[in-house]
Amino acid sequence: MANNKKDVTAVDQAQIRRLGQKLIKRHRNLWVYMVFGFVAALINTLVFMVLHSWWHNVMVISNTIAFIVSNLASFWFNQKAVFINNVDHEHSTWHKLIVFFTYRVISLIPDTLIMLVGLSWLHLNALLVKIIDQILVGVFNYLTTRSVFQKQEHTMIERAKMRIQEQKKKETAKIKTVSLFFYSKSFGLLSLS
Repeated sequence: MANNKKDVTAVDQAQIRRLGQKLIKRHRNLWVYMVFGFVAALINTLVFMVLHSWWHNVMVISNTIAFIVSNLASFWFNQKAVFINNVDHEHSTWHKLIVFFTYRVISLIPDTLIMLVGLSWLHLNALLVKIIDQILVGVFNYLTTRSVFQKQEHTMIERAKMRIQEQKKKETAKIKTVSLFFYSKSFGLLSLS
């Protein structure tokens, strides 16, 4: 009985280990992005704190400079270390940089709003607000960054067109089936007994 229990435990541990390896391999980009995203958020936070708290720069200017510095680092991390599988080779580095910063400028808006509300209206600690800000903005950044560096199977419009075509094929097949049924019935080829 005890030997059987050890065998079951060993099998369970092996299955769990294999499942863990599959999850890590399948979501490699996410894990690596989280590590380098943490480094970029740390850069952002440190630059902001130096400019805002030590040098007493205006919050918006400190936040914008921290944004630029950390996102240049983030672009380099993503290009060189994070997204190395299924890479988009069709677009140049400059094109990727422009698209990357376009998405990131969109994230600068909530970034700045979070900082304004947290510091100016709620009068919270600057470091605490910046950490909360980096976590919230980081989720959006991961989703948009993936689309910049990874080769996309199909654009959203192409996927929609493919779904419409598939739907039309299904409808055509249904119509043919119904037509065949009525055609067969009208010539007595199909008996309903």
